[in-house]
Amino acid sequence: MRENLGPAVALLIALAAGGATAQSLRPGEVVSTITAHTLASPDPVLGADNRTHLAYELFISNPSNLFITVDKAEAVDGAGRSLGALSGQGLKAMTRLYAGKDLTLAPGGVGFIFMDTSFAPDAAIPTAIATRLTLTRQSQGPDGKPAPMAPDSPFAGEATFTGAATTVSPTRAVIIDPPLRGDHWVAVNGCCDELTSHRGAVIPVNGLPRVPERFAIDWVKLDPAGRLYTGDRAGLKSYAYFGTPVLAVADGTVVNLYDQAPEQVPGLPAKGITPENLGGNMLVIDIGGGNFAFFAHLQPGSLKVKLGDKVRRGDVIALLGNTGNTDAPHLHFHVMDSPSPINANGRPYVFTHFTGQGLLDEASRDPVFETGAAAVIKPGPLNGPHANQLPLNNEVVDFGG
Repeated sequence: MRENLGPAVALLIALAAGGATAQSLRPGEVVSTITAHTLASPDPVLGADNRTHLAYELFISNPSNLFITVDKAEAVDGAGRSLGALSGQGLKAMTRLYAGKDLTLAPGGVGFIFMDTSFAPDAAIPTAIATRLTLTRQSQGPDGKPAPMAPDSPFAGEATFTGAATTVSPTRAVIIDPPLRGDHWVAVNGCCDELTSHRGAVIPVNGLPRVPERFAIDWVKLDPAGRLYTGDRAGLKSYAYFGTPVLAVADGTVVNLYDQAPEQVPGLPAKGITPENLGGNMLVIDIGGGNFAFFAHLQPGSLKVKLGDKVRRGDVIALLGNTGNTDAPHLHFHVMDSPSPINANGRPYVFTHFTGQGLLDEASRDPVFETGAAAVIKPGPLNGPHANQLPLNNEVVDFGG
């Protein structure tokens, strides 16, 4: 009886197949020096750019005494066709190393590469993908610093291998209502092509790496003049949207909540943060299909529900606040595969409706938060009405009344 190996394993076998058997390594096998694997299967989601995104996180480690530079990371399908590549500054911007410099892993070092490839909405999505990595190897000199590989080294100074195969999740994004109403909401720290505090959040729980915030968004609101606040930055009343009603995005059941966190002072580092209250006052609603909606940083005492309550789409469930790990009033929202906001992986979701008003200009972002300057909103292809799509990073949208 032939064993069903699954699409991810079959993909790697297909990529390595062919040719005569070698003495130590078969064709397609490479002494890669580094290890690589994906943390969680990519989930397709249709973004506001009208492209289906596959975002995933690649864990890399260097269990050797060599210095390894990652020159290129490329998502490939079963035929080895490139689906999207990162190199140079683009790769550096989406890589986080914990021992090394720039794109060079030190001996024993580990890190993550945050991948995103996208497809036209009518394109076929592969059932599995792998990552092709191109590397440069250097030896460790007597001073402990990188040095050229010795001429008689068994390993070449350059290597390319394909690995870290993963099945693409068959799950499609859950369709939900927006959690807020009104105009000029900004999708801060959104998906998928920038290494934000959400996109780069890998949180080990009981030894297992989790990526709960892959599709998370921090929602803040600009006033008609494009300002986040007026007056004292540290005053909660300076933010006109503070206290905005937060809405249930779908019918469901309240399965987790917390309402013991005080308001933080805007503009200052959060105080008294523990794993228990990272999200401040929060709610988790089971909306079915293995999807759990997470609402964080809510006002103290504003939760309108209790554990076990049934909610309906559009119900007011709390008020937007500034509790937990936060430095400005906002609503943190994402969907996940568990009622635990940390011990979970993010799930894809799309909103039934919103209207794009442009993108928050990157150069104006810091002054908007730090000095109360008016935002610069750049019009572009994301402008206009959207249905069943995910707002993308720094997009300014209207949800209507």
